Amino acid sequence: MAHILPLLLVLAGNATHTLKKLIEVRQQGHALSLIGFLRLRPYKTSLALLGSMAGYLLLVDQGVTSLVAAFGVGYAADSMLEVVGAKARGVIQ
Repeated sequence: MAHILPLLLVLAGNATHTLKKLIEVRQQGHALSLIGFLRLRPYKTSLALLGSMAGYLLLVDQGVTSLVAAFGVGYAADSMLEVVGAKARGVIQ
């Protein structure tokens, strides 16, 4: 029970970054719903959730289960996938 709120914040962090990316896509002129956006990136969404959970387990292992850290892990997991994907595509030198 002690991990419910931190896990919810991990998911909230992940959702926040996903919504940020959706807003960026919409600002580029693409009319996508949230469901449509998630369907365009099923692997990235799944990997971000898995990465979030792995990051949270690392926090628990280190004894650093603050709510801010939990939110940050969720946000950073999706963000790191963006960086790795851009690097793999050669966007970042």
